[in-house]
Amino acid sequence: MPIVATLALILFTVELAASQERTTDQVAVTVSILRDQVVAVTAGEGLVSVGLTSDDRLLGIEARGLNALVVTSTRLLGFSAQVQRWSEQRLNLNEQVLDRKVTSRLILVRSDRRVFGFQGTSGGFWKVEDLNRLGDDFQQILVGAHVAVVLTNRRALAFSAFTGGFFIKDLSTEDPVIETTVNDNIVILSTVNRRLIFRSQLAAWAELR
Repeated sequence: MPIVATLALILFTVELAASQERTTDQVAVTVSILRDQVVAVTAGEGLVSVGLTSDDRLLGIEARGLNALVVTSTRLLGFSAQVQRWSEQRLNLNEQVLDRKVTSRLILVRSDRRVFGFQGTSGGFWKVEDLNRLGDDFQQILVGAHVAVVLTNRRALAFSAFTGGFFIKDLSTEDPVIETTVNDNIVILSTVNRRLIFRSQLAAWAELR
């Protein structure tokens, strides 16, 4: 069977399996104006609050599945319904949040300097990777339910809801990515000479030529 057809079959099979295990929304976020608090409301009896300071200018709130994200002018606040707690990630002085993606099981945030990943299913911790490496030119973010990849002209930074940290694959500017494929659990980057594959439950990139 041709490689393209095989990959399509694999993607379809995984997509079908994932669609049968969708995570419903289990958290909502509201703001208590009088008490200067952000409150996560979970499907059970949980009400989990975190205080806002005078420096916190509220920029955005989003919740999906097990996760919730609050963006302020000074920090990122991630909430995991699984562990019932907020986790803080401070922003640097004058650091600007440019993109945010929230799925049922992970959160990805890109600033003008760094990329941040939050795993609601693995303890509710933030992971951080620098995006200011010399020569990096941001191109796009690919996001599925359980996997995300930040793509620059020189690197692919993969993040999974199930495995800790970012997994980096160096790219060649002489053999650039010309096509991308993403579903809930798999990202495939295609160049003229190779296929780079990242899967949500494996902490490594695979390569086909």
